[in-house]
Amino acid sequence: MEKSGLAEFKVEIVESCLVQPCLPDSPRSTLYLSNLDNQPLVRMAFNTLLVYEACENVLPHPAKTIREALSKVLVYYYPLAGRLRKKEDGKLQVECTGEGVLFVEAMVDNSLSVLGDLDQLKPSFKQLLFRFPFDNALEDVHPMVLQVNHFTCGGFVVAVSFNHCVCDGRGVSHFLKSLGEMVRGHVKPSLEPIWDRELLKPRNILVHDLVSNEEKIECKPHSWTPPVYKESIQMSLILDFETLKYVKDGIMPKCFDICTTFEIVAALIWQARTKVLEIPHTESVSISFAVDVRRSFSPPLPNGYNGNCIVAACAKAIVQDVITQPLSYLVNIIKKTKMSLTNKYIRSIIDTDQFPLDVHSNQANIILTDWRWLGFSDVDFGSGSPVNICPMHWNENGINASNGFIFLHSPERKDNGIKVIMWMPSQEFNLFEIEIESIIRKYVIKGSKF
Repeated sequence: MEKSGLAEFKVEIVESCLVQPCLPDSPRSTLYLSNLDNQPLVRMAFNTLLVYEACENVLPHPAKTIREALSKVLVYYYPLAGRLRKKEDGKLQVECTGEGVLFVEAMVDNSLSVLGDLDQLKPSFKQLLFRFPFDNALEDVHPMVLQVNHFTCGGFVVAVSFNHCVCDGRGVSHFLKSLGEMVRGHVKPSLEPIWDRELLKPRNILVHDLVSNEEKIECKPHSWTPPVYKESIQMSLILDFETLKYVKDGIMPKCFDICTTFEIVAALIWQARTKVLEIPHTESVSISFAVDVRRSFSPPLPNGYNGNCIVAACAKAIVQDVITQPLSYLVNIIKKTKMSLTNKYIRSIIDTDQFPLDVHSNQANIILTDWRWLGFSDVDFGSGSPVNICPMHWNENGINASNGFIFLHSPERKDNGIKVIMWMPSQEFNLFEIEIESIIRKYVIKGSKF
């Protein structure tokens, strides 16, 4: 685990305002949101921090420059200046009102060093991003909020909050990269957004072939209850690629096909956490992960499609197998689950509006999200890439669920390893870290048999 921030700090709001598209004839219409935009998995806020150090090329007035660029980029992303509306059937749509995006400028009474590596989100960090109360109605919440925080050292943090129903993580990064291009003087985004959600409208056919992508596992009803802790805190692990290569070389002979780094790390987490929780061996546990299905459609969705294109895949196994079988066994289950997300399956769940996976159903079930390829590390506001990217997720009680994991690039270099962000009670994390090291050690020690 890495070091966290060194001290608390205070944030003073300088100004908050609504930024509208710079052209007065911004479209006024109501936009359809697809069933993928309305699935339970995405009815949440998508919050992240992008950290930029002071340098020769840093913006002299980041908030002012970014606000002006925001007005320009909203000409292309005009739905973000509107509001979400709920229809009679409970589905959401976007009303393009042109009201504007909520923009906040703030000053922090400290340097960036106060943030440390952003691995432990202290209460004071919440000041970096304006957040609406959790009980606010959708009609009262802006689809996007942007806050630019100036630090005394000259660095700044851009905090962004999106309603996930409007677009997915890749869509958010496309917007931020376009905003960065406008800051750098571009006339228009290099990749213009495509808002045509009708591309994923249900087909007018009766679908009989919906096949669940869940592994069929016979098991007893859940009787396990998680231990009660006061809170879960954000922790992290760095898994370097050299170590992961030892693991990959050790399990490849028993894998169906070439395994990816994602599959190996997912299997490591699944086995280690299941061991820590001491769940009865006859019960089942799952590992769910979001899969970008843009290229899975036939034909693939066009570049620039800005809607939600993620589907949850859910791999299941009996606890006994998860903790005793070699990693190759779990990798093969994960790989098979990914392969089950075919065009036929995805189209079926869109047609029937059936999303059978409840990823929040049990703390024994793991939820993974891979942020490495979303594009946040390419967001450039004129001074280069961010030196740190950090999710900011708190639930209604200010505490994260202790079954969530996010994969990021290693902070030193992209090609150095994977940084795994997780939320756990400290007692559980210590045991989890020991289990991870124990599993890896078998593969690193030369001559071991698996």
